[in-house]
Amino acid sequence: MTSIPRWSSVMSVKDPLLDAQHIELLEMCRSIQQDLDRGHGQNWTLEQKLHEFAFLLEEHEEIEARVFGSRGQNLTQEQSNQRAAALRDVQALADNFERKKYDPIAARQKVAHWIQLHF
Repeated sequence: MTSIPRWSSVMSVKDPLLDAQHIELLEMCRSIQQDLDRGHGQNWTLEQKLHEFAFLLEEHEEIEARVFGSRGQNLTQEQSNQRAAALRDVQALADNFERKKYDPIAARQKVAHWIQLHF
């Protein structure tokens, strides 16, 4: 199982909006993981959480790219490609949610993958 880290000041990017978004996204990952761990991976609330997570993650990526760009801290092409792929995975997970054909292990990995790319 992929463990979702707790927010700490070490993770801060020194921007209050981005830090707040990181905290929110981490907590959403934790909530999704808890649903999966409790066997709730087949219900509509998980589907809604996945859609919300995908939406917020896309919004966050756009804002973060602007903020970092304004600081002259642009992501490398490889980092941009990895983050875009992780976002597509989360979006596909939400868009293709089928309550009867759902793999909780794959879901955990896809939801948590963005964390590895951020911190």
